[in-house]
Amino acid sequence: MRRLLLAIVGVFVGIASLAVAAGTASSPPLRARATAAAGCTPLPAGSHRLAPIDGRIAVVLHVGRRTRPGAPLVLGLPGSGQTAHDFASYTNYSALADRDGFSVAYPTATGARPSWNISGSLPGKPDDVAYLRKVIAAAVAAACADPARVGVTGVSNGGGMSARLACDASDLIAAAAPVAGGYKSLPDCRPARPVPILEIHGGADHVVPYAGSGPAGAGAVPAFLAQWRRLDGCAGRARSSSPHPGVTELRWAACRAGVVVQHDRIDDADHGWPGENDLDDVRGFASTRRTWEFLSAFRRSGG
Repeated sequence: MRRLLLAIVGVFVGIASLAVAAGTASSPPLRARATAAAGCTPLPAGSHRLAPIDGRIAVVLHVGRRTRPGAPLVLGLPGSGQTAHDFASYTNYSALADRDGFSVAYPTATGARPSWNISGSLPGKPDDVAYLRKVIAAAVAAACADPARVGVTGVSNGGGMSARLACDASDLIAAAAPVAGGYKSLPDCRPARPVPILEIHGGADHVVPYAGSGPAGAGAVPAFLAQWRRLDGCAGRARSSSPHPGVTELRWAACRAGVVVQHDRIDDADHGWPGENDLDDVRGFASTRRTWEFLSAFRRSGG
């Protein structure tokens, strides 16, 4: 299994280089259309730059080739030091969107070495929850996506931010799937409703150690899972399985409102996106396929 090294030079790529796949990413930014409803016409298939929000780098929106109005939307959050282009490249999420008929929005965080303000209290950092709410609204409108089928995933710092959205934007998020982002500390996490959670983690992760390390928020995947089981009102023991050699899957399904808390541990995987670029589990565990299958299974209640 290839390992994704997250020490990527934190230099913003030019907007024109944010093409996620062959598409229209080099065209002028497109302003979000009215929210999807009867008769909504989505942007053409391919990659587009939405008009900048809050003065930030334009969000890349990839509309899958088979996408129809009312299809799901996935929000993909890159890790620290990464851009939207980086995340799209190593996850290959746009190719999966083409194949399965959905849209993916790729935002980039702020800073010379971009990173998300997970706690909301980092000095000099903006309110990323508020920003990503605007991103979701713009992407849903432009893709004519179903606002009740918005899922969020991300890696490392982006994975932690996806969990923060589950805490603070459960009115918009149907499910969250952080990868290498099972931070043990999500202070003041009070979702308005139960949120399905899938956490994927490498047993050999040296950046966010599986068993945790000193600073709050630096690991402890079991503590992260315990927090979400409590928040989602899960009862009983997990169902354990091994979908691949060296992979352990734990699934708690006796939770409130029919949600699920799930965890996939890849024993020998270091920090990153296990199975990067793979869309199927042919050669081993594929995080892109696994996160999409999980996110697409849920619809936000009341949506």
